[in-house]
Amino acid sequence: MLEVLDELLSLDGAPLAEAGRRDLAAARDRVAEDRFNLVVLGEFKRGKSTLINALLDRDLLPTGVVPLTSIVTVIAAGVRDRLLVRFTDGREQERPLDELASYVTEARNPGNQRGVELARLELDHDLLRTGLELVDTPGVGSIHSHNTALARQFLPQVDAALCVLDAGQPVSEAERELFAEAARRVPRLLIVVNKIDLLAHGDREVALSFVRSALADQLDHARGELFALSARSYEGVVALLDRLRGFAGHEREALLLRSVGGLARAAAADIRQAARFESSAIALPLDELAERARTFEVRIQGLRAASAEAGDLLDRGIARVIDEAINEPLKVYARDEETRLRAALRDHVAALDSCSPRALAAELEAWVDETVQRDFERLVARFEEAVGGQLTELERRYARRVQEILLQVQAVAEDVFGARAADLLPESGLDAPSQFSFKLKDVEHALDLIVGFGRTAAPGAIGRRLVVRDAERRLLEMTDRHAGRLRSELVGRVAQAARGYRRDLDAAVEDAIAAIRVAIDRAADDRRRGERHAQVRLEQLAQIERRSQTLAARLDQWLGEAPAATPGNR
Repeated sequence: MLEVLDELLSLDGAPLAEAGRRDLAAARDRVAEDRFNLVVLGEFKRGKSTLINALLDRDLLPTGVVPLTSIVTVIAAGVRDRLLVRFTDGREQERPLDELASYVTEARNPGNQRGVELARLELDHDLLRTGLELVDTPGVGSIHSHNTALARQFLPQVDAALCVLDAGQPVSEAERELFAEAARRVPRLLIVVNKIDLLAHGDREVALSFVRSALADQLDHARGELFALSARSYEGVVALLDRLRGFAGHEREALLLRSVGGLARAAAADIRQAARFESSAIALPLDELAERARTFEVRIQGLRAASAEAGDLLDRGIARVIDEAINEPLKVYARDEETRLRAALRDHVAALDSCSPRALAAELEAWVDETVQRDFERLVARFEEAVGGQLTELERRYARRVQEILLQVQAVAEDVFGARAADLLPESGLDAPSQFSFKLKDVEHALDLIVGFGRTAAPGAIGRRLVVRDAERRLLEMTDRHAGRLRSELVGRVAQAARGYRRDLDAAVEDAIAAIRVAIDRAADDRRRGERHAQVRLEQLAQIERRSQTLAARLDQWLGEAPAATPGNR
C-alpha cells in the first residue's frame, strides 16, 4: 500500500487536485506510522466528548449542554501526557492539558479566531498503545455551521466511525446523512445509542428498534454494530471498551488498509481521467484549442445562468418559508395567547390569596419569568423543527439541481474537447443541507427577561390589585416582545444559513469550471512552447494515464481479495 501511495503522490506532472493530494499524504502517513483513526461522529449535544472521557476513564475533553467542540481533537498514544496545538499557519505549540478548552471550544475560541488546525492529546493509555487514535469532531447541525463543515472535511481521514446517537432523541435527517456518508467511505461503523439511562428499561428496546429501523436504508448492517450505553453513568461502557480493544487488536490493520485503499483507488481514477482530458486538449492545434475554449466558455455561461436561476428559486422559497412559517405565525402569537395567559395568571393569583402585596409581587415576578421562559422554550423548539424541515427540503432540491449542473459542466467539456475532465463531483455541500444550522444559541440569552415591575407600596386589596395589574401588563408585554425578538432571530439565522449553503454550492460549480480552465490553459501553454514540447507532455500524460490505470486495477484486485475484517463476538 505504501508503494502505491508513494507512486500516486510522486507521479511526475500528474494533475491531482490539492485537496486530493493532501488527503493521500495524510493516508500515507497513517499507513507508514500504523495509526488508525476511529472518528467519533454525531450531532451536537449527543455526548461524544463525554463518551471519549468515559472510554479513557479521564476527564479530558470539555463537556456541557451547549455546542462545545469546534476543532478536531485527536487523542493518541504518547510516552507522557501532553497537548500539542497545531495552527493553520504551520506553527505547533505544546500546552498544558488543562488549556485544551481554550483552543477547541466555541466559547473560548469563537469562530476559531486563534487559527487552530488541530489539537492533539497524547496519553499513556492501553487502548491507544495499539495504534488506535480517537478523534473528537465538532457536532453537525449545531448553530455553528462551520462545525458541520469541519466534521465533514475530516471524513476522508476516517478509517472507522463511532456514530453517537441520543436515546431520547429521534434519529435526525442530518444524522442519517452523515452516517450514510461515513458508511460509503469506511469499512466499519459502530453505532452508539448514548444516554440510555434516561429511559425506563421497558423503553430501551423500543428505542434501539427505532434506531435500527431509522438507519436501515442508510447503513449496510454487515458493517454496523449497535451499542446501548450511558457515558455519564458508565452503564454499558465496558462492553464497548472490550469491543474496541478487540477491534484494535484483530481488525485495525485490515480496516486501515481497506479505508486507505478506497481513497487511493478514487485518486488514481481521478488522475487518469484528468490526464486523459488534458491529452485531448493538447492534441488539438493551438488555433482550434483556442476556438474550443471559447465555445466552452459560451456554453458554460448558460450553465452559470441556470445555476443562478436555481439559487434565485432557493432564495424565493426561503423567503416564502420565512413569511409563512415564521413572520405571520409569530405576529399573531401574542394576540392569540392573551386569553390563555390572563386566565393562567388569575388562577395563580387565586392560589396566593393570603399573600401581602409585596410578597405577591415577588411571587408573580418569578411566575411570569418562569411562564414566559417555559412557553418560549417550547415555541422555539416547535418553530425550529417546522422551519428546519422545510429549509432542508428546499436546500436538498437546490443541491440536486446543482449536481445536475455539475454533471452538465463535465458533459460540455467532453462534448467540446472529446473527454471528461473528472468523474468525481466536488463534495462541498452536495449531500449536506444545513439542517438546524440556524438554531438559536440559547433561549435564555436570546430572549432575555424584562426586569422589574409593579408598585407594592399600597396596602391590602388596593395594593394586590395594582400588583396583579402590573404583572398582567408585564406578562403580555414580555410575550409580545419575545415573539418579535424570536421572529427577528429566526429570520436572521434562516437567511444566514441559506446564504452559506448557496455560497458553498455556487463555489462547487465555479471550482469545477476553474479546474477545466486550468487544464485548458496548461494545454495551450504547452502548445505555445512548440510541437516538440507538446509531444513530450503528451507522452508524459499517456504514461500517467497508463500508470494510474494500472495502480487503480491493482487496488481493485487487492481490495477484492483482501479479507474483510470480521466483527468480534459480543
